[in-house]
Amino acid sequence: MDLVKITEGATKLYVPDKNKYKLDSSMPVFFNDVMKLNRDITVEILKKYFNKKKFKFLDLLSASGAKGIRISNEIKTSEGVFNDANISATKLIKKNAKLNGLNVTVFNNSANKLLKSDKSMYDFIDIDPFGTPIEFLESSIVRLKKNGILGVTATDTSALVGTYPKACMRKYQSKNMRTFFMFEVAIRILIKKVLDEANKQKISLIPIFSHSSNHYIRVYFKRVNYLNNYSDRICTLNYCTNCLNYKVTNKFSKSKRRCSCGSYFFQLGPMYSEEIYDKDFVKKLDDINKTILLIKKESQINSFGYYDYHKIAKKIQKKELSKIDDIIDKIIKKGYSASRTHFSNTGIKTDMKIKSFMNILKR
Repeated sequence: MDLVKITEGATKLYVPDKNKYKLDSSMPVFFNDVMKLNRDITVEILKKYFNKKKFKFLDLLSASGAKGIRISNEIKTSEGVFNDANISATKLIKKNAKLNGLNVTVFNNSANKLLKSDKSMYDFIDIDPFGTPIEFLESSIVRLKKNGILGVTATDTSALVGTYPKACMRKYQSKNMRTFFMFEVAIRILIKKVLDEANKQKISLIPIFSHSSNHYIRVYFKRVNYLNNYSDRICTLNYCTNCLNYKVTNKFSKSKRRCSCGSYFFQLGPMYSEEIYDKDFVKKLDDINKTILLIKKESQINSFGYYDYHKIAKKIQKKELSKIDDIIDKIIKKGYSASRTHFSNTGIKTDMKIKSFMNILKR
């Protein structure tokens, strides 16, 4: 295997030479430099959450070990356990650990076999597969300590955002279609699926941080004392493709519901209905990148979804548009909350209703 030496964060890593290998599952040991953002945010969240306390983590699908090695090297109070079914990957993990002078535990096993045979409990478990995380959820959740953190990545975004509705239903048991706030819907569907798996085992999780970046979505869950109101946190989304109005309800209707414009709603979901961030925790994070900076602002706004002003302008046939910051200023002057969103360069997070938002675009 041809390797190159890089530095990411405060950590040195040997990784496969991207000039020699294609970025896909055929790579001898998978490494994606675009996922640096994912790794940066993971390190920052764990630093602030554990706040110099000792914690034990499992990098379940380690590949090159880049994320786990960074955690071990950049958070000295961590105890790292790594696993990968690929023997070449485990050899590279050990090589990277030695490069950084780290003492870590490395397993060479399939993820679910490891979790079922090793009864260890962890303060943080990272699930970051090539594709859907579903098959690893059940075994991972039971190995999470109380107040522990579960990090879940999904790269099958075409299913989650509604490009392939049948795949979304098959994998996540949710009905979906492409909406102008599809990336937030994707996160809410993933959260619902993870909570489903936890609820089966009478374990309660709540999301504390979420983001959609590049080709993947990522959610961090905290294990809490058992919550009896699980069903109250799950909703159906009624979405009108004619006027773009949408409503959230806790009940699924077998009969079609009409929108105020006269068209019928499409019923999407089920999906998670509550906040996808712990606002107080988000405030503690350092502004290490644009994603966290934007999330700090948008997480303070109580709203479901966001408005993609380019897509909405196209719908209402508005060709000349104000700059996004000018639109946000107009919304705030009307007495509403508003900010840019990390979900989209043309997205606006606001508690203003869709009709009022359209009226601002028309002016």
